[in-house]
Amino acid sequence: MTTTATRSDHPPIYGSLIEERGDVLAETREVAERIQRETREALDWRGLGTSQFQPE
Repeated sequence: MTTTATRSDHPPIYGSLIEERGDVLAETREVAERIQRETREALDWRGLGTSQFQPE
């Protein structure tokens, strides 16, 4: 009986950890990028210089 493996018989430790636990580094990176976007939007002060109230 012969089988064709799509990966090596001894994957690197990181590869086996990803299979077992998920890609924590990629998930962390995605969360950090989302938080950075949200922070930029929350701290966007560009609109404060223009007043919506215009005197008559």
